[in-house]
Amino acid sequence: MTNEHVLEYLTSLAEGRDDIRVLVLNGSLVNPNVSTDRFQDVDVTCFVDDVTAFIKDRSWMAPLGDVLIMQTPDEVPAQSVYECFAFLVQFAAGHRVDLTVRPMRDVQAMIHEDSLSLVLIDKDEIAGQPIPSDDTYRIRRPSRFDYEQCWNEFWWVSLYVVKGIKRGQLLYAFDHVTIMRTMLRQMLAWDVGFATNFTANGGKSGDGLKRHLAPGVWQTYLDTYTLVEVTAMETAHAALVEQFERVSRRVAERAGYPFAEMEARRIRDAFSTLWCSND
Repeated sequence: MTNEHVLEYLTSLAEGRDDIRVLVLNGSLVNPNVSTDRFQDVDVTCFVDDVTAFIKDRSWMAPLGDVLIMQTPDEVPAQSVYECFAFLVQFAAGHRVDLTVRPMRDVQAMIHEDSLSLVLIDKDEIAGQPIPSDDTYRIRRPSRFDYEQCWNEFWWVSLYVVKGIKRGQLLYAFDHVTIMRTMLRQMLAWDVGFATNFTANGGKSGDGLKRHLAPGVWQTYLDTYTLVEVTAMETAHAALVEQFERVSRRVAERAGYPFAEMEARRIRDAFSTLWCSND
């Protein structure tokens, strides 16, 4: 079943059911900056008067095909009343539907929060006709607190990596290399934000940063995705530290925030102490 057929069915379903008052299409299918491909999901939100009543009858799925696997992340054992409920459904034929059910009172708030919203059905004429854009998905300018929290987390866990490697706890070290990389990605996103006047979308998992970074910078970041092996993690740790310090300095300068050079130097010195330790 194609996404077009899925949307035709869901639109018909909403039109025929009195309890569905508003139907909104979200996600990449309404993003003007995303190329269409066969891997895109159909993300829709149904606004109803009674969420709990809607989710009890799941027969609406059957016409969409054989369910391969499904998640209902909002479902709680023994809970009988819901204010919001999502069905994440992967069908055996290959198509995927993420259908979220929300109460009518959330219509305006949801559309304000998610700029990738295209109103398909509005029986009570309360949703308006917003023009979809990726505005709410763009990189946001960091506050000084945001910047300092990212800075602190990076350097804090960087010491754990060295300790883990020295102790032979490679999975522990690897987990903290991952946190370091996440903080670097955040700093790279802010760097791209300043370079684009915060009009860029970082994309899922940061993939959208690639088009805004120099090839060498992007490749240096990718090279930190390492194997669980001592030499590889030592190399990744050094590369993360070098790139993070360089990028965080540039972000601090552009944001007008102080750059804690002395703190970075002291932690680098602590690395040397730990690397040389035989304990």
